[in-house]
Amino acid sequence: MKKIGIVGVGNILFKDEGIGVFIVKYLQENYEFTQDVDLIDAGTLGFRLMEYLEDYDYIILVDTISIKDKPGSVFRLTAEDLAGIGSYHQTAHEVEVLQMLELTALKGKRADTIIIGIVPENICMSEIGLTPPLENEGFKTAVYQILKELEKLGIRYKKINNLPLPDVVIKHFGSYNGKLVRERISDENYKHN
Repeated sequence: MKKIGIVGVGNILFKDEGIGVFIVKYLQENYEFTQDVDLIDAGTLGFRLMEYLEDYDYIILVDTISIKDKPGSVFRLTAEDLAGIGSYHQTAHEVEVLQMLELTALKGKRADTIIIGIVPENICMSEIGLTPPLENEGFKTAVYQILKELEKLGIRYKKINNLPLPDVVIKHFGSYNGKLVRERISDENYKHN
């Protein structure tokens, strides 16, 4: 049985740059699969990403892609396609992703890797959440493409929940586009030293 992983990459603190991580959390909350599929929040792992690329047979890597196109556009790329896009390397983690793909190829064992790249609108604003083009079309198209990739591998899925993306992000990270989780801390939960 092949070892399959969906790896969400990005910095959740910079608006659209977190979409890869948000999608992995969304799949975790809303789907179950007929075979083991590891859903991995890789954040800004850097060199640790190489471990996944070496240990898995098949990786679907979900990330923003800094190319000139309409925000929310989604691209399906191979690792080789990604290396050929000169304008891609614009954020620190984009450079790291490309470096890890190249290093694992040089070492001789790299998972078959498909990149689902979403064109961001804003990766500079410091806020957990997504801009409208990514929250609507970009997110939906990327999830659809990931499920299609799994089908090609013979993996079936079932939707087990219908938790919307903003609720998933709030559940895991406490905030979405300025909306915060507010929990009251009671005296029972807080002890003075």
